[in-house]
Amino acid sequence: MIKKMFRKFLGFDEEDDIFDNHQDEEIAQEEEIYQKPQYQTPVMERRRMEIKLYPRSYEDACEVIEQLEKGNTVIVDLTDVDLETSKRITDFIAGALYVLNGDVEKISKRVFRFWIIN
Repeated sequence: MIKKMFRKFLGFDEEDDIFDNHQDEEIAQEEEIYQKPQYQTPVMERRRMEIKLYPRSYEDACEVIEQLEKGNTVIVDLTDVDLETSKRITDFIAGALYVLNGDVEKISKRVFRFWIIN
């Protein structure tokens, strides 16, 4: 557009303008070909669920990790588990949280809230 204004100002004839218009159209078509496509990704919000689990043994800790991987917040109640097993369970979950970039909050003496930080 600015190029056309300068051509008219400098007094070039109409034939040159017709040639330039055709050339401008070709350039615009080439630019369309080489432009990156603009994709619109849908915004999906995943609602986090808060799940309360009562592990009875060390093997039940895997369920906690599976729920964390799904993006859920997990409350683990270890009040009915002996002290040694509860230590093993919390150590196992803490190791997984470190790998998954998670965090923990102590709610009471043997109740913890675990979640993954996004």
